[in-house]
Amino acid sequence: MIQLALACCFSDPTVTAVLVDPLASNTRAHRFYARLGFRFVERRRFGDDECFVYRLDRISGNP
Repeated sequence: MIQLALACCFSDPTVTAVLVDPLASNTRAHRFYARLGFRFVERRRFGDDECFVYRLDRISGNP
């Protein structure tokens, strides 16, 4: 399902990256996104929630 969502995001040529922000405590999500190629960007607080921000850049040469 995430592959379809990413394909949908990157089907727009103006989208250069996708960000996700799982909870800092959700280590399974961290490993999942890392396996998909997301890279850790920073820790960030959203209200009371501590999150990790991950980024997946468009692969150059791909539409």
